[in-house]
Amino acid sequence: MKIALLSFHNAANFGAALQAYALQHALEQQGHECEYINYVNDTRRHQYSMSFLFWDSVRKRQFASAAKYLIGAPFLLTRKRKFGKFYNEYLHTTKEEYRNSQEAAVLNTEFERFIVGSDQVWNPVNNGHDTAFLLDFVTDSRKKISYSSSFGLSELDDELKESYRTCFSSFHALSVREKIGQRIVEDLTGRVPELVLDPVMLLTMQDWKDLAAKVKNPNEKYIFTYTNRDQQISSFMKTGYHLDNKKIYKLSRFTKPRDFMDTSVRVKYWMSPLEFINVIDNAELVVSASFHCLAMAILLNKPFVAILTGNFGKDERLNNMLRMFHLEDRALSDKMSEEDILKPIDWDFVNREITKRREDSLQYLVNAIG
Repeated sequence: MKIALLSFHNAANFGAALQAYALQHALEQQGHECEYINYVNDTRRHQYSMSFLFWDSVRKRQFASAAKYLIGAPFLLTRKRKFGKFYNEYLHTTKEEYRNSQEAAVLNTEFERFIVGSDQVWNPVNNGHDTAFLLDFVTDSRKKISYSSSFGLSELDDELKESYRTCFSSFHALSVREKIGQRIVEDLTGRVPELVLDPVMLLTMQDWKDLAAKVKNPNEKYIFTYTNRDQQISSFMKTGYHLDNKKIYKLSRFTKPRDFMDTSVRVKYWMSPLEFINVIDNAELVVSASFHCLAMAILLNKPFVAILTGNFGKDERLNNMLRMFHLEDRALSDKMSEEDILKPIDWDFVNREITKRREDSLQYLVNAIG
């Protein structure tokens, strides 16, 4: 069957890249022909444009932010080139680019099914308040499917509820990634969407290892840290964890000049998605606030520490995953010690749960596609 996929398919973001690849690959394994709709509205176009972000900050007289964007431009450009190479090699997309629902409507006659998800495609901040990400341009409701879509927040603003309710009501099959997403959809429509795995977990450990093997392995011992707020690594180090001559591979927007001069630190901001998987697979320990980084660590059976932000809506997807595999004790807390970090994880149980839930999630796709 010919299926159109809609997600943040070209973002310079590791989670976006991996989930986009995984959903497409899983559907192809089922025998389907898939293409990502090359959909780029203004919000998505500007998301990783340093020139736009720089001048927007200048217009708003936010000169400190403008300086950061200017300094960070070379790093982001390198990262975007690596992501572009990955997308060109591993994702199939429509030749035409679409900027709004009216333009995308021509696709109704080209595809037999439309699947939106995963990632935070239903977060209005991320999608630019664009209901194309709710498949409003698809005229036949039997073709409309969501897979593991996420809101990334705990509640929709009141002015959005009616448009979201209308769009959700016309879906043939609805699924989300978190319980909070189930509640939002049920409150709006009375329908309880399926709770399914994130797309990265539709692929097996071996699938990801085969992909990671395409790049060279690091030849040193290290822990991998991927954080999104300042001081998160220093909070982790308060646990008393001893590096024991291991390096710190650091991926963070809060990289500082001293990180480039510290011989114990390897800055990894410009990794490709394949290098990202490989670095996780070869790490002694993964410390992260990133959902997809931790999802990959769990899939690859790597010891990890999860950092929560304190924001209920944003933390829910991480908490949901930790609860799913009985790994709540891996969340960083003031009481966590090095002994807690070194405590073995029951990977046999985790892997059985992943296998079971993967089968259920794949069956959802089979049923939804019909």
